[in-house]
Amino acid sequence: MSELTIREIDQDEEFSDWLGEVLLNEAETSGRAFQSQDHHLVLANEIGDWIGGLRYALRGGVAHLMELAVVAQERHQGHGPRVLAACEEHAGLSGAHLVEFWTQDLRSEALMAAFGWRRVLERPEYIGGETWYLLEKELTPPGDTDEDETED
Repeated sequence: MSELTIREIDQDEEFSDWLGEVLLNEAETSGRAFQSQDHHLVLANEIGDWIGGLRYALRGGVAHLMELAVVAQERHQGHGPRVLAACEEHAGLSGAHLVEFWTQDLRSEALMAAFGWRRVLERPEYIGGETWYLLEKELTPPGDTDEDETED
C-alpha cells in the first residue's frame, strides 16, 4: 500500500469541485441530498470596489450565515442590513426555508431582531470560551405571500 498523507490546504477551487463531485455521487447513491454549497455575496460601490459581503452555506434547506463584514469607513450606512436581506433573498430562491447565524456579539442580535431574526439557543463556554447565540429566521417561500387575493 502506498504512503498516504493528510495535510491542510488553502481554499482551492479544484479540490472543492472534486470533493463536491464525490459528495454528489454519494448523495445520488444514498438518496440523501444534504451536500453543502458555499455562496458568497459581495457589496461593491459604483466603481467596483468591494465594501462588504458575506459567506453562507446552504445545506438541506438551511442557509448557515458564516461571515458578514463591511469595511470600517462604510459602516453605519445600512450596508449590513442590505447584504443580510440579499442573503435571505438568495437563500430563499435557492430553496432555503431557514437562515441561521451563530454570534457572540449581542449587538448583532439586537440589529438582526429588528429584521425578524430570533435567538433560539445560548451556548456558554463555546468558541473561544465565550457564550455564543444561535439566531434564526424562517423564510417565506418565493411567491408565497400573506396578502389577500384580489377582490372581485
